[in-house]
Order: sequence, then structure tokens, then C-alpha cells
Amino acid sequence: MLESTQFYDHHAIYVVTSPLRLKLLFMGRKLQGIRCLPLPGLKQKIASATSAIKSVFGQEDTRPDPAEKLERLRDRMIKVRELFHDKDSTEFVIVTIPTVMAISESSRLRASLKKENVPVKRLIVNQVLPPSASDCKFCAMKRKDQMRALDMIQNDPELSGLSLIQAPLVDVEIRGVPALQFLGDIVWK
Repeated sequence: MLESTQFYDHHAIYVVTSPLRLKLLFMGRKLQGIRCLPLPGLKQKIASATSAIKSVFGQEDTRPDPAEKLERLRDRMIKVRELFHDKDSTEFVIVTIPTVMAISESSRLRASLKKENVPVKRLIVNQVLPPSASDCKFCAMKRKDQMRALDMIQNDPELSGLSLIQAPLVDVEIRGVPALQFLGDIVWK
């Protein structure tokens, strides 16, 4: 995907991430100085033995060399890392929901991104309940919990400096291009 020019045309990349995925994503920096150099002659011996065994069974080995695969993976990870640090072409937008646990996870994510010098300017909080005039006790309690979580953002040293965008909870699941355009019009107004 990194080889495609379409990938480089994006100005915002949305990533669903976890701490492990984030560590893997930025592993490119650690791999930058590593070259996959097998012991002298070992690569040739393994290739010859594998080829001989496969020829007995009438199979031809068309798989790339593991060291070559690691080199390509390392190069792609380095490109992704460089792209994430390019403030002119990339913006990392954190998207969360208004719960205490999700806001805490977003704060940790922001701290990790800051440590890696990845630019983050905006935080989108999705599925925010609008104020209700009805007597729905469940809705009132849910809104109160969400407001507590939103207050956490204002007091959080990692999140308080970000531009906060609230996306309302809508009555249908957002699927397909028209629905995404509808929500996008609300969020990016």
C-alpha cells in the first residue's frame, strides 16, 4: 500500500490502534540500522537443500527469501514512520467515545504519539448524546456519564490542548458513503 501514489495523497490517515500496534508501527526506527545478513554460505546451503527437496516432489519454490521479506518490511515501516512525522502531509486524529476508559486510553495514546513526535491536533469524540427534554432516566444517566468523561478531556494534560470535535449519537448505524458524508458534514461543519 505504501508504494501507491494514492496513499501519499491523503492529508489525514485514520488508524484504529492499540498500544501493541503503535509499538509495531514505530519499530521502524529501531530496525533502521539493522540489515538481515545471514552467516556466510548459510543462505546458499539452505536454498540448495530446499531446492533439492522441492525438486524431488516436483515443486518449484517461488517464495521470496525470508531475509529479503524482512528487509522489505523494515523499509515499509520506516516509510510509514516518516509519513507519520510529516506535518505537511499527515495528521493523526484521535477518535474516541465519551467513556472514562476510552478517554484514559486516548490520553495514553496521545502521550505515546507525543513521545514519537507524531503531530496530533484534533480529538473527535463520537456518539455523544444530545441534551434531552424527555423523562428518560437511562438517557439522563448516560448523558451525565458522558459529560463526566468529556470533563476529563478538559483536565487531561495530554488531551486538553487538542481541538475537540463532538460527533452526535445518531439513530442508525453509519454505513456506506452517503451515511459517512452525512456524519462528515456534521463533524467537519
